Amino acid sequence: MANTILTHQMIAREAAKMLEEEAPFIANINKGRQDEFGKDTQGYTKGDTVKIKIPTAGRVFSGAKFAEGNSASAVIEESVNLTLDTQKHVALQFGAKEKLLDLTDFKDRILRPQMQTLSSVVEADLISKGVVSVPNQVAMNLAGSNPSNALALARAKLNQYLAPAGERSAILSSTANVALSGEVSRMYNPTRVSEKAYLQGYVASAFGADLYEHQSIAVFNNGTAVAITVTGANQTGKSLVVTATTAGTLTKGTVFNIAGVNAVHPLTGQDLGVLQDFVVVEDATVGAGTAISIFPALNATAPNKTTSTLPANGAAIAVKSVNGFQNLEFHKDAFTAAFAPLPVLASCEGYTARLPSGISVRVMTFGDGNEDIERTRIDVLYGFQTVRPLHACRITQA
Repeated sequence: MANTILTHQMIAREAAKMLEEEAPFIANINKGRQDEFGKDTQGYTKGDTVKIKIPTAGRVFSGAKFAEGNSASAVIEESVNLTLDTQKHVALQFGAKEKLLDLTDFKDRILRPQMQTLSSVVEADLISKGVVSVPNQVAMNLAGSNPSNALALARAKLNQYLAPAGERSAILSSTANVALSGEVSRMYNPTRVSEKAYLQGYVASAFGADLYEHQSIAVFNNGTAVAITVTGANQTGKSLVVTATTAGTLTKGTVFNIAGVNAVHPLTGQDLGVLQDFVVVEDATVGAGTAISIFPALNATAPNKTTSTLPANGAAIAVKSVNGFQNLEFHKDAFTAAFAPLPVLASCEGYTARLPSGISVRVMTFGDGNEDIERTRIDVLYGFQTVRPLHACRITQA
């Protein structure tokens, strides 16, 4: 039977499917916002932005009198921006004879290695952006008798902040997966195999989450500031003024606790009796009286109460984050990504494939007739944003 010449459509569709199959983090986060971006005559544009609204909790009043005789609470709605700001591609060069390959041969010999590289780089980029935005953190003892306890603790953190049950995933380093292997095999739920087996790295389902062994787990390193305390009592909002006895840096993604400041129930505001985890959202150099950006915001009153009390002047700040791998458990809607369908440029041949899941990949070719070769690029244009940081939890390992 004669060979069929491979088309850009065939290659693009296979490339898009491979990107999803090789990228379990991308496959398990929200990707439903592409249609919210405006289109111009050339399709999607790098830099396009949409605003994502995040509903927040209100305040419940007692009695028959409206708002207990006071004014109703103002409606406070948080928002974050999702911007198409990252474009990555792989570059291929092949001649007419490669285009005559059987599709299966082309996939295995040429396309899959390139898409594995592209998906690994994109996954690593998105995971690293996601991890440093998450304040919740638990620890896994790799050498202990019960490393799976960390999965239970991460599940409890997500439950604490009312993350919906279902559509939860955890990406784990190979060393964490080895430590868990004996226990997870006993908890394994075989009914999920057919649903998740196509995704690279799928291991099992346990503690309400699908577990994936992943080779692009983010690595985090703390800064150099030492002996940090709060400077000024009763501070509120997303900024906190602090002083370090030994001046130094606080890196973006640093998780810390403030003495005496506990977590609260997201709706009732009840003190949960455990310290609230905060995360530094921008790199800072800390000396005397330095303002740092944090999440969640400090607010000890309803609505949108986040802490049991406000920090006292001189309250000690304890850095909780540790250097090394940052495994991650998350609900699907904790993060969102948008993959925009790039247009094929004038004078080029190509095709942009878009999967129902929201992933888009462009394959575009321009030729060199003198050398009888074609140069082909496979591109993705995407944006990423953390929408609900409290619906995820970092799992450190030691």
